[in-house]
Amino acid sequence: MHDPRPPAREPALNLPSVVVWLLAALVLIHAGRGLLPDGYDDLVISWFAFVPARLTLWLEPGRLDEVIGALAQSAAGQDIADRLQLVRLLLADGGVRLWTVLTYGFLHGSWMHVVSNAVWLAAFGSPVARRLGPGRFVNLMALSTIAGALLHWWTRDLDIQPLVGASAGISGLTAAAIRFVFAPGLRFGALGDDAVVRSIPAEPLGRLWRNSRALLFVVFWFVTNILFGAGLVPIFGEGASIAWQAHIGGFLAGLLLFPLFDRGRPPA
Repeated sequence: MHDPRPPAREPALNLPSVVVWLLAALVLIHAGRGLLPDGYDDLVISWFAFVPARLTLWLEPGRLDEVIGALAQSAAGQDIADRLQLVRLLLADGGVRLWTVLTYGFLHGSWMHVVSNAVWLAAFGSPVARRLGPGRFVNLMALSTIAGALLHWWTRDLDIQPLVGASAGISGLTAAAIRFVFAPGLRFGALGDDAVVRSIPAEPLGRLWRNSRALLFVVFWFVTNILFGAGLVPIFGEGASIAWQAHIGGFLAGLLLFPLFDRGRPPA
């Protein structure tokens, strides 16, 4: 018997709900910051961005002279009064603010920064969300964000420049996706199906490096991050640099921690 009802249409953007909510949060937070009165956004940065030197001085208060020396070097040719005002705002009020190792991931430097992270989150976060479920997905992204902040701090412990952006957490999700999206014979179009995504065997690390597509992607990812981060390749429309150390910290966390959260098919 013929069914008169029209066939169901697939949504134009077939994204897991947790990814949609995260995208909405990133957009609304950045839009809200743009509506704040003059000076208030600096307070938001002070309270929620990650500042490496702040953590350093909490762990080793005697290194204040080193921080000031690094500031003097970085301030060459600039208005030192403006730089000192930044130091007072970021270092002298409120202590270490440990929560910033996570909350910096909700702030961005520009709309282009938001859009680029949103595209990457939709592309690589979606299959991971389908495989892990919302809770495990959020926890893995949070741990990757924290790992990104800590590696950034380890390499730039005297820096007072605030770190912002969801890139470290998204890098962790990208690494997690690599563990299963490059399975032989898998069509990328099938990654929109929850059942298919959970049925893909996860690649053990030792076998992952024998997967030519996965290895090529990892090499491309590291090379582009280092080139952009070192300033060897300009970033179109951006005046800020890429915190490539944070990206690598998040990537390594996602790559190594993924098996602890995975609820898909075990490797053969």
